[in-house]
Amino acid sequence: MGYHERFIEKGSGPAVVFSHGTLMDATMFAPQLDHLARRGYRAIAYNSRTLTGEPAAHTLADLVEDCRALLDDLGIQRCALAGMSVGGFIALEFALAYPERLCGLIVIAGTSKDYTPEEREAYHRQFDKLEVDGMVPRDFAEWVAPFCFGETTLKRNPALVEHWVDRWATTMPARAVHFQGGSWLDKKDITERLAAVRLPALAVHGEEDVPLPIERAQAMADALPDATFVPVTRAGHSVNLEQPAVVNAAIARFLGNLDFS
Repeated sequence: MGYHERFIEKGSGPAVVFSHGTLMDATMFAPQLDHLARRGYRAIAYNSRTLTGEPAAHTLADLVEDCRALLDDLGIQRCALAGMSVGGFIALEFALAYPERLCGLIVIAGTSKDYTPEEREAYHRQFDKLEVDGMVPRDFAEWVAPFCFGETTLKRNPALVEHWVDRWATTMPARAVHFQGGSWLDKKDITERLAAVRLPALAVHGEEDVPLPIERAQAMADALPDATFVPVTRAGHSVNLEQPAVVNAAIARFLGNLDFS
């Protein structure tokens, strides 16, 4: 069974909901929750189904419904929805399925593009190794770290990287990550559908992102009718952890212009 609580909540006011990336959990948004709670927002980060229950195969559509159910359970009629990596994939799909529930969309280290056949094959090969009992093997955690963090962070902030390597190896069920990967590895390219997203959007992306080169995020932002694109220097895939001050400032500016009514 899962080892993580369903969500973390801080502050009160207009709701901002965060959905984490693969291998990560709700604690990855601690810098954002604290920052927004101090500024009069109800900031919530929730854990994916594989971290709170028995890991099993699921789809992005399932994860969209999980997000909707959470909003219903928390009595949130409308919110700003933010997602990192697969959380960003969920946020885009949620905006297409339930636009009436959102006042704004924040995509952190995300894209609307699909993966190349070569990328899918390589990722499947690695994630298939995680269909085992216990936590994520430390050798896998160390292997994946350069995908999750940018070159600058690996060199200048090894304590942050080691924190997450240790967290993956001690609190992250291997099968949970296996099924998390399965939810997005074969996802479709939805870029052409983004014209239907009539919501203010913010895209934040690290310039050193390895698994999702910044050009893919730019293409997503260009396809959204009302998007602001913020590239972040000296940051990789976990941009909100690597450069929290920059990301927090961008999010606060964006939220300040939204109509939460």
